[in-house]
Parts: sequence; structure tokens; C-alpha cells
Amino acid sequence: MQTMKRMLCVAVILTAAAVPSMAEDAQAAFGGGGPALGLFLPDLTEIDAFVESAGYPALDGNLVLIGGNGRGGVMPGVSVGGGGWGAWIEATEENLTAEYGLGLGGFDLGVAVGGTERSVLTVGVLVGGGAAGLTLTEEAVPVPLGMAPRGIVIDPTVWNASNVFAFAAPYVDAQMQLLSWMGIGLRAGYLWAPLGWTWGDDDKFDPPDLTPSGPFVQFSIRFGGLVWFEP
Repeated sequence: MQTMKRMLCVAVILTAAAVPSMAEDAQAAFGGGGPALGLFLPDLTEIDAFVESAGYPALDGNLVLIGGNGRGGVMPGVSVGGGGWGAWIEATEENLTAEYGLGLGGFDLGVAVGGTERSVLTVGVLVGGGAAGLTLTEEAVPVPLGMAPRGIVIDPTVWNASNVFAFAAPYVDAQMQLLSWMGIGLRAGYLWAPLGWTWGDDDKFDPPDLTPSGPFVQFSIRFGGLVWFEP
């Protein structure tokens, strides 16, 4: 949690420093998109309690986030686009593994509120849907040599729980152009999923709510440009 808080603070500071207010008599058109890498930290308290009660190791840590986004718009003015990402985490202890992952995608609507000749500051929201899953795997304990029949492979015991959800992810995004056709992006936001449905693949366990909510930070490469013109 402390790691995520530090990253969010750094994101806010960099965004504020990199994108000052634009001149009132200037406008710009911008666009582009590319891959993104970051961290997502939902509240895993309920999931961890369930995992530990089932005898599996807790999922304690940050979720690695991989995805991408693209958009275009004018500054000052509206920007539109789309985006999506996935995130996952796993924990292993001896022959037991617990893994939680999710994927989402949606429509990106923002407002470019400021910038310079090489940067754009956007405030917006990504709205859409996604799915999450929890997998508990118990590998077969090795049988002593000479006691197992030849040619027989013991499959692991696997239990799955699944989830679908709708979400809104408000964010602050800073796009900084390093070249005329390429730049970097820094986005900090919060994934809010008010609607979700979770079910298990059998009655072995009563699954917890897998609907994800929490802060995230994305660092991305943006292939696209920023062109200024007089109004």
C-alpha cells in the first residue's frame, strides 16, 4: 500500500510540474496511443481472508498492470478514445498456488484542460466492463520413486471463481512529447466498479466478491503528435 501511495504522489507532482496552464489565445490538436505498464492496487482483504481460510497463501502485494490506450482531441476541449488493461498477482507456497487476475476495456472521454508546446494535461474517465478470476491450484504431491505406476500423471486440483463487472475509472493524464511523433504518458486514477457478479465453478467453496476497485498508475509510450495553431 505504501508503494502505491508513493507512486500516486509522484504522479500528481510530475503531472502538475510538467503541464502548466496554456495561453488563452492558443489551441492545439493532439492524438496518439500506445502500450502501457503500471500498478493496480485493489482492496484484497476479503479475497485474502477467503484464500487463507481455504489453506492457500494470501495475495499480498501490488498487481502488475499491462495494457494500452489511444485518443485524440483538441486543447482546450474534448478528447475521445478507448483503452484497456489487465492486471494479475499470484502467491505460491509449497504445492499450493493462488492467482487473481482481471481484464477490462472501455470508452475514454476526457477534457484537455492545459498544456505547453510539448505537453497536454487531460482530466477524464474510462467507462466500460471487464472480468476477474480467482484460481486455486493444488499440485499433486510427488510419489516416491518405484511406488507410482508407470505412465500415470496425476493432474493438479484446480478450483476457479469468475466475476464480471461494470466500471468507471476517473483519471488525470499527462502526455509529454519527446519527439514530434512520439512521447510518454503518465496516468493516475481510481478504478470504481459498483456493479459485479461472482460465481464459482462448483460447490467446493463459497467464493468471495471478486469485483475490483482501487487506485492505479500507468506509464505509457504514446505514438502520435501535438500540433499548435492560432484560433
